[in-house]
Amino acid sequence: MLTEAEIRQLRAEGKYPTQSEIDEIFRQSRLSLPAPIRIPLATGLSFIVGLALGTAQGSKMAGLRFRAEHAHKLPETTTGWYLYHKSKNYHVAYGGIKEGVKMGARIAFWTTAMLGIENMFDNYRGTADVFNTVTSCVTVAGGFSLWTGPDQPPPAMAKPSPLAVLPLSSIIRTLMTTTVSSSPFLLPPSLAIMSALAESHSPALNPDRNPVLRYFLKKTFYAQFCAGENAEEVRRTIASLKQIGFSGVILGYAREVVLTEAQTRDLTSNGIAGAAVQQCIETEIKPWATGTMETVRLASPGDFVALKFTGAGRQALYALSQRLPPSEALAAATDDICQLAASRGVRLLFDAEQQAVQAGIDDWTLAYMRRYNTADRAVVYGTYQAYLKATPSVLAAHLAAARDGGFTLGAKLVRGAYLGSDPRHLIHDTKTDTDKAYDGLAEALLRRRWSGPLAQLSEDQTFPNVDMVLASHNRDSVVKARAILEKGEARAQVAFAQLQGMADEVSCELVAGRGDKGAGEKEVSASAPRAYKYLVWGSTGECMKYLLRRAQENRDAVQRTRSGRNAMRAELVRRVKGFFGLA
Repeated sequence: MLTEAEIRQLRAEGKYPTQSEIDEIFRQSRLSLPAPIRIPLATGLSFIVGLALGTAQGSKMAGLRFRAEHAHKLPETTTGWYLYHKSKNYHVAYGGIKEGVKMGARIAFWTTAMLGIENMFDNYRGTADVFNTVTSCVTVAGGFSLWTGPDQPPPAMAKPSPLAVLPLSSIIRTLMTTTVSSSPFLLPPSLAIMSALAESHSPALNPDRNPVLRYFLKKTFYAQFCAGENAEEVRRTIASLKQIGFSGVILGYAREVVLTEAQTRDLTSNGIAGAAVQQCIETEIKPWATGTMETVRLASPGDFVALKFTGAGRQALYALSQRLPPSEALAAATDDICQLAASRGVRLLFDAEQQAVQAGIDDWTLAYMRRYNTADRAVVYGTYQAYLKATPSVLAAHLAAARDGGFTLGAKLVRGAYLGSDPRHLIHDTKTDTDKAYDGLAEALLRRRWSGPLAQLSEDQTFPNVDMVLASHNRDSVVKARAILEKGEARAQVAFAQLQGMADEVSCELVAGRGDKGAGEKEVSASAPRAYKYLVWGSTGECMKYLLRRAQENRDAVQRTRSGRNAMRAELVRRVKGFFGLA
């Protein structure tokens, strides 16, 4: 700031205008405001006006767009409606702010251009009159026309990205997880840490006892793959998935046992007798049954519940390893679970597990299918792992049993998740062989024909009723199955499933394919794919073995993991560009 003495000195030298000269400048200026004041002021005011108009228009359009996009999948529960309105309010606020800033910036730019050109003509002609104003307006109008181009029909709307339905937090978390899983430098130490946490008996490494460790895991890997630790968290997760557009979920209780080689050998030599029997019932079977029953209650009609027999403890493990019937207590608990599921319209998926117990699981699965599956509906589903060379024979035997017994076979087809523990000689030699087996079995079940790997495995070519779950992260396999479905050639009920936190690019394509029908759940065409997400619930500690298997699965499918990472990265870039109006 100049002092009064300095101003007088400058005026004496003719370098500073007098007060009368300043007053004259204001009188000669448009609106009595010199250009250095008038133009920034008008620019700011025009931005505020544009911001207000754009916010009003943008929020209204965002709300209408949200309602239109979700009209075919309205929630049915209080929690669902809460999440619906919460998500809608977010979209309205985001859309309003985004459109407001864009419109404000556009109006401010053209206002500045008009006033700047007007001031230029004023200075050039030495007078401020209406001619200069009209000339500047016409010039800006011409520039605006050149900028926007000639009148053309509006361009067709770009097809939205399937991943656009996912929340930003999920995109970022998945990108982080897949980046670690696809990195040859980050994955080995991560697997070592996960394995230590899953196998350790130290309280310091137990997430259920170490609050710091629990907080970190729950906000990262647990949130990526699991549903929650209690009923409220699980219901909230399920509601959010159905709000996105998934037909339902496959919900599992996390309690399970993964055997070491030494434990596998012990199973074949040590039975359980005496006081240990009652201890197993009280500390292993009953907690497993309680957790599984609660899982069935958390599921809605039409959902699936995944059931792991190994979670029932030592009695179950021993009986399965010896291909014995379940113990009386375990059989009663399993019957209670099946009856509850049947009464609630929930379907049960008996999960496949390690080869040490898989033959016993197949026996039990078939026995419960005979008991609870009807001629036109499956309550119990078996899981068939396409990476095993013996799977076609096992599946053919179960199909024959269903045909002869007059019940519907429930079949969940997977590639397999125990590469790290199953004997290598039982598994197909190459991934190509596994892919061929999976696609061939899927086609045979969908078309209900003794074809592909099932050809020549049955003299009687009559095929039983089949309800199937096609569980695959392989996009090619999903596309092939969808092609059969969309051509109307599928003769079996089919649901598509992927694990929570994995293969979201595949899952969201299925959701988009279903959403394009624009109808409610009951009105959707039979050719529309039904997409499900498989997720487990339980405490962070209980889920550690499940999380370890997911990490190992990502290691064994690096190329697929990289594809998922690239898809998430592209979606994140798309959203950033969209935020700045560059998409």
